[in-house]
Amino acid sequence: MTFDQGAAMPNSFAHRPQQLAELADSVITQAIREGASDAQVIFSESNGLLIEMRQGRVRARTRDAQSSMSLTVYRGHHQGTTSSTDFSPARLRETVQAACRIAGYTGEDEFTGLAPEQYLCPGPRELDLWHPWDLDEAGALALAHRIESGIASAGKDVASDGAWVRSGQSCWYLMNSRGFAQGDRQTNHGMSAKALAKKPGRSQLDFWHSHSHLAASLMTPEAIGHRAGSGALAALDSAPLAGSRRCPVLFDPSCALSLLDHLVQAASGAVLYRQNSFLAGQLGREVFSGHISIEEDPFVPRGLASRAFDGDGIGGAARRVVDHGLLAGFFLSAYAARRLGMAPTGNAWGPGNLALCSSHTRDGDDLTAMVKKLHTGLLVTAFSGGGPRLISGDYSRSLRGYWVEGGEIRHAVDGVTVAGNLADMFRNIAAVGADRLTRGALTSGSVLIDSLQVAGR
Repeated sequence: MTFDQGAAMPNSFAHRPQQLAELADSVITQAIREGASDAQVIFSESNGLLIEMRQGRVRARTRDAQSSMSLTVYRGHHQGTTSSTDFSPARLRETVQAACRIAGYTGEDEFTGLAPEQYLCPGPRELDLWHPWDLDEAGALALAHRIESGIASAGKDVASDGAWVRSGQSCWYLMNSRGFAQGDRQTNHGMSAKALAKKPGRSQLDFWHSHSHLAASLMTPEAIGHRAGSGALAALDSAPLAGSRRCPVLFDPSCALSLLDHLVQAASGAVLYRQNSFLAGQLGREVFSGHISIEEDPFVPRGLASRAFDGDGIGGAARRVVDHGLLAGFFLSAYAARRLGMAPTGNAWGPGNLALCSSHTRDGDDLTAMVKKLHTGLLVTAFSGGGPRLISGDYSRSLRGYWVEGGEIRHAVDGVTVAGNLADMFRNIAAVGADRLTRGALTSGSVLIDSLQVAGR
């Protein structure tokens, strides 16, 4: 939601939008007077309420308010960057002068500079991100108690290891010396649960959370707690998985999101122009199964990663990053795009609402149906370490989950390692579930991969 600079804000910040605009203009003007050829500044403010509870006792109750300013100035192809949390005229003047001095000492970089004007966001866009929550400490405490009751409802062998309730809001204003000047604001609310299940000689933790711009869209506190408690209990009764084998592996939705995250890492900025990614030079080539498309849309109403513009002032676009298996786009800031000789994509702040889709997915493909498709193999529900090497795509992670036979879960497993190569894993995605989960910028259903190396303890 791009805001009217004169509009009143419920639960207002320390500065009104018009005041942030005036501060930004004064900083840009001072930077040019100090010898900068160009400058960009972003002012931001945030505030919120956080309650943390454990087994009925309040561990923290916090009301926070933060303000920050980040300034980048250019002297030709020399760059200086400074920041401040003090918006007083004297401090801002010192910050501007420091940035200009730094630019006088940094090395020349032909790729640095403001984003090309033709890519800048043209104007406001309504994204429905502003929904203040009338929540006081008493209300937040009541919600935390309900989260803990949800954990307890999962069974007698599980207890709360923490319940969190958070309501927050933020606003920002971005301006540069080429005429870009826009602001935005959003609310962010969430509830989380961590559950600890115990039996003699063994314990397991599990975690669940729900986040939204709109409080009414959150899962109920009891459901959040019950999900965490059930997960911890189910992981208690594990059996060893002996030996090593190749078998199908099903990533549940929360773990499938990590595959999307690895794609973003491998298709972004510095790893590409430094040739440190297995996806470097792969644009236009088949990198996923042909039934897979990955769609980005930064303009989804109420989307957790929706935005009108990125940190360069560039407006993104609804697009397919992967189109029926073909790699169709990267995630590029203005700087990375220059280094690669490409157009920027509006991803200086990362991806905007990225979703993994399959043309084979059917409405009934919930996790139970996906376990049937797995038939015999490993269901992954949590990671405990490891990750990919982006330069080669080599992949190895330790995890916990369940061993499945004949389409039925047989027992929990822990301390298992899966290994492979991301390039092969992407091409060998056999199915994607309809059990879609969104966390931050990423959305995916469960993902079934034909074959990975699986090793037990």
